Amino acid sequence: MGRECAKGRRVASKNHTRKIISSSAKLLATVLIIAFLIRRLGWGTIATTIAGANPLWLAAGSVVFFVSIWLGSVQWYWLLRNRGLSLPFSRTFKLYFVGMFFNNFIMGGIVGDAVKVASIRARDGKGKVGFAATFLDRFAGLWALCGFAVVGSIILLSRGMLTHGRIETAVIALFAAFALFAGIMLFLIFKPIQIFFFSITDRFAFFRKLKIKEIISEMLFEAQDYKLLASVAMLAFLTQFLRIGSNILIAASLNLVTAENFQYFFIFIPIVSMLMTVPLPFGVRETFGGVLFALAGFQPDAAFIMGFLASLIAIAISSLGGFFFVTEKMYKSSSKKNGA
Repeated sequence: MGRECAKGRRVASKNHTRKIISSSAKLLATVLIIAFLIRRLGWGTIATTIAGANPLWLAAGSVVFFVSIWLGSVQWYWLLRNRGLSLPFSRTFKLYFVGMFFNNFIMGGIVGDAVKVASIRARDGKGKVGFAATFLDRFAGLWALCGFAVVGSIILLSRGMLTHGRIETAVIALFAAFALFAGIMLFLIFKPIQIFFFSITDRFAFFRKLKIKEIISEMLFEAQDYKLLASVAMLAFLTQFLRIGSNILIAASLNLVTAENFQYFFIFIPIVSMLMTVPLPFGVRETFGGVLFALAGFQPDAAFIMGFLASLIAIAISSLGGFFFVTEKMYKSSSKKNGA
């Protein structure tokens, strides 16, 4: 017993050390990126560009981003109900905001999704349902973004407007991602593909031990779910359209949007947004987005500042989720004391 406890403490210590090293590395990368951009652009350029931003366009972009989060919470609410978990919408809204807060504050990864699932598991005992609905919610959003990007790419390719090698490489990656999402969607709705997949996983004890079949089965759709699929698809495209629109409004505040270049937002914003699924340090995806827009002919200095400004606004708005998270913790702590 003592050996097992000692082993557990060593494992916990190693995990803690890894987290510290990982967090320190991310912080260092963020500092280096920001320092490089400040040196490259200069404080004067940064200050002048931000000071010259139109506050009305910034406010409009912020409102549109908030509405997109609200619609996203509605989508998640529908999926939870379809999976058999009827939460009050007020709680769904708060949990969704908490997830957005963690995803934006930590800048990447799926930490916010994990927090939402953990809350559902702790309070409702339905972790698998929470995981399935959250996965489907994220999947719908990513596929909608990818759909916008593919359509926009086809239009610009037909016009010969995507001629830079790096941009073409990013577009090829988008088409590959869209094909992957299409394959996943076929798996979620067609029984023959599901039967074939499970016939393979059932042969391996490793997959049975992880309960892969039980977890994935929570994500599958039945014939009667097609109306929900259509509704979720429409809502996902509207939500992601507003997310892209928010970035366009922020860019408009910096006088970067014209009738000739606004189409690029429907390609580059989805690419940058997909990087949110990877736990990258703050500044990486913003810099990458700035590079893409600069390659497409946008004013380079303003293009880089635009990405950081959009992220800071997203962090500010989703900080409401941080408030919900803290107040929930305080409520639980107070309830425990009263119960004691």
